[in-house]
Amino acid sequence: MYLFVEVIFHAGQRRNLPKTGYRPDAIFNKLGDYWGITFTELQVDKFDNPTLAIIKFTFQDCHYKEVCLGQKFSIMEGSHQVGEGKIISIVMNE
Repeated sequence: MYLFVEVIFHAGQRRNLPKTGYRPDAIFNKLGDYWGITFTELQVDKFDNPTLAIIKFTFQDCHYKEVCLGQKFSIMEGSHQVGEGKIISIVMNE
């Protein structure tokens, strides 16, 4: 199971661009719950530029049932928002 997403990493929020294997938290719901994610495919060339990626939930597979197409999310490092994204597709192949 995985999510195909479009993400943007904001300039000035991180020193370096992230790469495949990056493991931040994400906020998908209005409650502000932090859910661990892992970027299993990510090739970002510059800040503030939309790029496609594949993410998986790091700890809880039940989260796949709690998200929907087009849903927006915040990419977090601690309490600091470093980017944002939108779900393009949800692949439930397992």
